[in-house]
Amino acid sequence: MDTILKTENIRKTYESSSVKVNALNGIDLEFAKGRFYSVIGRSGSGKSTLLYILSGLDQPTEGKVCFEGKDLSEYSDGEMAIFRRRHMGFVFQQYNLMEEYNVLENICMPVKLDQRKPDPEFLHTVLETLGLEDKQKKYASELSGGEQQRVAIARSILSKPKIIFADEPTGNLDKKTALETLELLIESAKKFGQTLIMVTHDLEVARMSEVVITIEDGRVIG
Repeated sequence: MDTILKTENIRKTYESSSVKVNALNGIDLEFAKGRFYSVIGRSGSGKSTLLYILSGLDQPTEGKVCFEGKDLSEYSDGEMAIFRRRHMGFVFQQYNLMEEYNVLENICMPVKLDQRKPDPEFLHTVLETLGLEDKQKKYASELSGGEQQRVAIARSILSKPKIIFADEPTGNLDKKTALETLELLIESAKKFGQTLIMVTHDLEVARMSEVVITIEDGRVIG
């Protein structure tokens, strides 16, 4: 297996004045390049916490996450922000589009933040793949939920990340739009050779992945 991401004994504990919550309890996982994984589990099982730690958006209390052999904890916050922009894409349940920018500007935002210019040929391919060529000048308020999520997917792909993390990406969509959007996400990740790691509570959505990881009480049970 050509491993891109690996966790070793990941534990995450949240403490308040009165209570200690163990969100993750010793997670060991390996993710191969170019494969589609779904992480399922009931609400509060730790699946979203795991996704945030895998992507370096949160730090584990114990254990480590290695991306192509490099321990993510060795990066400073600034270095990690740059690393995420260049190597990771994100799709969330909330589309997180910037209302004051049009579709094209939203899609190009991460690349521009990195002070780079989008690859015009690749941009055209992404727009074509996700059916957004005729939507470039529109604003978020003029789009349906499915269209907004396709813009979010395009934005996540444009910087040519090695991994796309998706947290309940179809949670705000009706069933038909959800499945169509997910098919586009899978198709584009495959087309561009990206690893896709998706958190979902929907078993029908999870069955579309190559590997299903089941989390319960902060542990991998299957």
